[in-house]
Amino acid sequence: MTRRFRLIVPLVLALPALLAGAGCARIKARAAYKDGNKLYKTENFKKAIEEYERALALDPEMPDAQFYLANSHQALYRPGKEGAENKAHLDQAIEHYKKSLEVNPADSKNLKAIKRNALGFLSSIYGDEPYKNYDEALRYAKELVTDAPDDVKAQFTLASLYEKFNQVDEAEKLYKKVADEHLQDPKACGALAGFYNKPLWDNRSKFDSAVQVLDRCAALNPNDETGYYKIATFYWDKAYRDPSLSAQQKEQYADKGIEAVDKALQIKPDYIEAFIYKNLLFRVKASVAPNSRVAQQYLDQANSLRDRATELRKAAIAAGGGPAGAPSPASGS
Repeated sequence: MTRRFRLIVPLVLALPALLAGAGCARIKARAAYKDGNKLYKTENFKKAIEEYERALALDPEMPDAQFYLANSHQALYRPGKEGAENKAHLDQAIEHYKKSLEVNPADSKNLKAIKRNALGFLSSIYGDEPYKNYDEALRYAKELVTDAPDDVKAQFTLASLYEKFNQVDEAEKLYKKVADEHLQDPKACGALAGFYNKPLWDNRSKFDSAVQVLDRCAALNPNDETGYYKIATFYWDKAYRDPSLSAQQKEQYADKGIEAVDKALQIKPDYIEAFIYKNLLFRVKASVAPNSRVAQQYLDQANSLRDRATELRKAAIAAGGGPAGAPSPASGS
């Protein structure tokens, strides 16, 4: 037997034991990860961090454990709070989101979602103090859009980033692009309308453009009451909150809002929110009424609508129901 052969034999004999040890470590890591998830779901983030760290000590190549360790640290971070411990949570969140991206092959639905969430969170972190950095935030947001070009949420992440850094023209282009490409998506229409309704252009909103977008969206699905309801909320917000409007303009906007909300109620006669906003719109009309008699007539109508909304809400509560559950981490495999 040659010396070379004698040296190789022990390595070959030891290989099964090494593989068995690695497999055992992965099993223990996965168990610790699942224990961390249980604690994460109950928002016991400090204990969850301990379990995720234990999992990663056994298997550092776990992108899901890296992600939820980062997310747990971010959950413990308090914006604006002084102190090294608080800042350390954000630093750890950044570090482990980046590590999650480094080791994530994105070869399953779950891992693809984790990658996108990590990109979104990093973009958000670099979009605000204390690490506000447009270039870094933009890099992660663009990578998110590249990774998920058809994901409306990813597009909104990039658009809102443009908006936050006062890149108004870029934001408008992207909001319009999303709305044009997703004509049947009410969130896309709503986002563009909401964007136009913000004071981003010389301290004035593009309210008329916002309403035109909402009208177009409502027309796409005329049997959906929520489209007309959304229009009504915009008219009320404008009439109630804009101090630059004349009494005549306030009444005109209130009337248009009532017209829209009536369309919603024709489709869904027990629409609680629609009754609430119709009540509010009549109160706007009362505030600019030409005399006290007309104002009281409008207030009487408003009170009747308010009472109707209260009755419907009580009936809905009596019928039962409950809130939807919050999203939770994947159990892994």
